[in-house]
Amino acid sequence: MPDMIERALGFARISRTAPGTGPRKALAWSRVSTDMQEERGVSLQAQQQEIRSFAERSGIEIVREFSEATSAFRDGVARPEFDRMIAHAKADPDINTILIHDYSRLMRNTFRAMQLVRSLLEDDGVEVVSLTDPPIDRETASGVYMEAITFARSEAYSREVAFHTRKGCKANIRVRDVETGWCYKNGGSPIYGYAIQHLERGMIHGRTVLKAIWVPNEEIVAERPVKEWARTVLVDLVARGRSLDKVRDFLNGNGVPAPRKQYWCTSTLFSMMEPNSLLKYAGYEVWNVHARRGRQNPPSEWEIVPNAHEALISEEELEAILTAREHNRASAFDGGFHRSAASDFLLSGGLFKCGRCGSNLMGLRKTGGHRYYICGSQPHRRGLGCGRAVYVPADFIEKAVVEAVTGLLSKLIDPDGLVRRLNERLAMLWEDEHPSRHDVERRQQEIRGRVRRICEAIADGSIDRAWARTELARLHREEEELAPLEAEAVAPPRIDPGQASQILDEIEEGFRNGDNAVKKQLVRNLVESMTMAPESLEVDIVLRVPGPLVHRMVAGAGFEPATFGL
Repeated sequence: MPDMIERALGFARISRTAPGTGPRKALAWSRVSTDMQEERGVSLQAQQQEIRSFAERSGIEIVREFSEATSAFRDGVARPEFDRMIAHAKADPDINTILIHDYSRLMRNTFRAMQLVRSLLEDDGVEVVSLTDPPIDRETASGVYMEAITFARSEAYSREVAFHTRKGCKANIRVRDVETGWCYKNGGSPIYGYAIQHLERGMIHGRTVLKAIWVPNEEIVAERPVKEWARTVLVDLVARGRSLDKVRDFLNGNGVPAPRKQYWCTSTLFSMMEPNSLLKYAGYEVWNVHARRGRQNPPSEWEIVPNAHEALISEEELEAILTAREHNRASAFDGGFHRSAASDFLLSGGLFKCGRCGSNLMGLRKTGGHRYYICGSQPHRRGLGCGRAVYVPADFIEKAVVEAVTGLLSKLIDPDGLVRRLNERLAMLWEDEHPSRHDVERRQQEIRGRVRRICEAIADGSIDRAWARTELARLHREEEELAPLEAEAVAPPRIDPGQASQILDEIEEGFRNGDNAVKKQLVRNLVESMTMAPESLEVDIVLRVPGPLVHRMVAGAGFEPATFGL
């Protein structure tokens, strides 16, 4: 129970003033996640045009438009534009409407989508209006049923798309082009040293079918093709025992631009040395490497296709690279910069960023035990692309952040609003960890539907039979595991105003007397982001709690420009 309350607290915020009674002002939201949607007439441009027309007919003023091209269903997928849109709606008291093409454009997890729409309306006075879904009157019994059906339909559609998309991706990487002999790619940027070549392969529904393959990148940079620079990194440097820091300095010293930024850093080189990347350099296609929430699937689940594109290195060279990497595994980068929960730098780990280049500020100890925060481009790129280093005294900035957070907590939080938000979040967490009878039955229906589709695919010969047998066995085991969960669901825990007040007191006590792990967790829960401007020596702190509130802190004499090197 206490852990769940602490997790819920990270999403609490104060109540805001109700919107004005003047003309309706709205934010417009549009999203696509697949090329298929472009073909079906729900492209970003089509959604935006329909929303604009609807707003004009309805006398609604669109204040700002937001859009993104990413999945709204997969866990762990970053959705920065969506987050900015929600933050704008909550922070701007003039906004009272969000216009969308349909509810599936928000998110397709039924429970979270319903919670979001209700929270926006009940807590913030912001109504989400769908152009294509039927209007929902949540004050009537029929409206409750209609709401559940509408959002469940969106989630069911997403799961169906995901199943067929994965099946198509798995098959696509094994299809060889009749002219080139290379395998088709599923999309995404190629690794350094390769470029994408698009091939026209017929027509479907009056549109040209484009297929993608990888080819060595012949673009000339620093007087040599990119493919040769890739071989230089892998074969001439790494395979011969050079550390990644030395490889970085070699590339930057020769004016070779990095794949996405002007200068190379060790983390970019490290990603090139990942096993799945090295296999690709040897001509293999590797798919299904990445799982949800940034994790990797075990290699046994990877789909590996040999001779899928032209190799830049031989298998003997691949073996030499792996041997050299194992030998240098204890190098400074590989062992020295991993994040640690035990770090005594409260603001490290991606929370504190440089406003000049966007890199994370990392903790640094100097002689005499002095602690500083410094832009991560200094050790990783030798400061290239950022400028003169600024050493931020850790004790000064950490104390200022704690004082800003605790001071605003006591002044700005509405206790009644806090209780409501905490109980809503507790209900969401309880739903995730303690499935209700309805959720169990729904999952059972999904499993039966998936079994039916796999059997149909086996019958028409469009699926690998060995994979199908394994997947059917897994689904059967999952269905058996769900049987004991059909018991009556237990109601989620709730807190009262007295407990909420106690939580606030415990937060202040944690900042005053808690150990470093407690303080670090509190900072992560209450601070959304921090950005330092090296030129003006100012720090912007975006707090989660007031939903969100930007608190500017002028560092003044607290900072001193760097007077010594790393």
